[in-house]
Amino acid sequence: MRAIWVAGIGGLIVGHMLWLAGISVAIATRTVNDWVLVVAAASFVVGIVAGLLGWRAYRRKSDVWAAFLCTLPISPVLLSLVVLGVTYL
Repeated sequence: MRAIWVAGIGGLIVGHMLWLAGISVAIATRTVNDWVLVVAAASFVVGIVAGLLGWRAYRRKSDVWAAFLCTLPISPVLLSLVVLGVTYL
């Protein structure tokens, strides 16, 4: 049970770090609006893929990988929605 919790928290942390790296690159450019869209689109695509792989791992009874893959896109997708709202509204 502890391994599942560690994998879930690890997925949240890794997802957040990847999003921070992507958004830092986007902010460092002159065309921030365009790169924010690219980072958001990449977050959504990676989120869908990670969710599908997590569901597949869950069905194969690999709970640790399922926890990691299912929590990986949570932070990037939520933060991308917030940044899109701030940038375009």
